[in-house]
Amino acid sequence: MADEWMRPTPYADVNAILRELMASVQAILADRFVGMYLYGSLAAGDFSPETSDIDFLVVTDAEPAAEQVEALRQMHERIGAGRSKWALELEGSYIPRDALRRYDPRLAQHLHIDRGSSRLNVLPHESDWVSQRHILREHGVVLAGPPIQELIDPIEPEQIRKAARELHGGWWT
Repeated sequence: MADEWMRPTPYADVNAILRELMASVQAILADRFVGMYLYGSLAAGDFSPETSDIDFLVVTDAEPAAEQVEALRQMHERIGAGRSKWALELEGSYIPRDALRRYDPRLAQHLHIDRGSSRLNVLPHESDWVSQRHILREHGVVLAGPPIQELIDPIEPEQIRKAARELHGGWWT
């Protein structure tokens, strides 16, 4: 398993930044760390080194404490200032286990970093998070922690259709 973790993707430079991110996150969150997962193009198998980002999820057992949030912010700024091509291609969230189980718009505000930035913010997850959770649950790559299927309830087709209608409706307006 340790050898597998050394190469969670076929891309050495992506693996290097993931190792740095994972080691830092585990050190900062300590006992609150539950797991870390990849989703998006790396999980779906259509990753392109020229155009893709690195979608990740860190699951916690509760909201991080204020000092942990500050340490995570500093860590993302440090990584973002690094030399790696992938330093500003990280896009991910820190979500407590209970909030991850099912999508609830009332509980959808989480620590998040957007591609192109090294700034960690609290942002809402919109209805597109329903389909992202589906991809994560069905195809997510476990970097550490329990199987992701244990942490996310199955997403019903009607939930995905509803989320798609909401998302497309918002784009049209």
